[in-house]
Amino acid sequence: MIKTETLRKKRSGPVLFSEYKQGEGVKKALELGRENILFELKSSGLKGRGGAGFPTATKWMLTAASNSDKKFIVCNADEGEPGTFKDRVLLLEYPELVFDGMIIAGYTIGAKNGILYLRGEYEYMLKSLEDYLELLRIDNLLGENIFAGKDFTFDITIRLGSGAYVCGEETALIESLEGYRGEPRNRPPYPVNTGFLGHPTVVNNVETLASVPHILIKGGDWFRTHGTDKSTGSKLFSISGDCKKPGVYELPWGTSINELLNLVEAKNTKAVQVGGASGICLPKSQ
Repeated sequence: MIKTETLRKKRSGPVLFSEYKQGEGVKKALELGRENILFELKSSGLKGRGGAGFPTATKWMLTAASNSDKKFIVCNADEGEPGTFKDRVLLLEYPELVFDGMIIAGYTIGAKNGILYLRGEYEYMLKSLEDYLELLRIDNLLGENIFAGKDFTFDITIRLGSGAYVCGEETALIESLEGYRGEPRNRPPYPVNTGFLGHPTVVNNVETLASVPHILIKGGDWFRTHGTDKSTGSKLFSISGDCKKPGVYELPWGTSINELLNLVEAKNTKAVQVGGASGICLPKSQ
């Protein structure tokens, strides 16, 4: 079983690594209702943490507006970018944030099924994550009639990726889920209209979904107090290389590279590679 309390004691941060109790966000979501959830998300300014930076509220609104009788939530945990391991930390140490985020998304858009698309190299997590989901079902936080009497049903399954780097792209991921070779689809149509098995689908990154429960509990305006006007909230940074304190750090948007280098005790740094192997090198002055 995932020993979340033991692992997370060493971490601190303004949003994701702040205090949270399993189920709080879901309970709040059911109290708020769908329209108010979307209002808080829009107020927060939360954007996708997977790279594209698309407004999360807009993606959910587009899917919620569909009249389809079947919709899906897909959590993109295909963390294949070299040097990136932040999603692994969230899944191992903060699974309640990720799964609560998926449940809230399901309730908001009217989906009954969620899929966690897990990177193939993370297969060692599969048993622990499935055990965690089973505990949620036992506690009535997942499955039929969540929080008894709320008339809301939602369940989550886990699917393993096959190792293709391109499956980090949402339409290639959907192709893989459907049993095809992981290749990006031509767009339009977009997944919010025609996604998994031809049904409206929200695909969100692990970090994006993990932010949602905190936003509902503390409010969209609270979330905006972190970061900048254009990039609200915080971001997880996977730090490795020539430094004394490698690891995953949560910092508000707007933090300079030099501040981060001081935090991880990196000395005499000439440049920092950002964005993984396909990214760029930046001077520490930025």
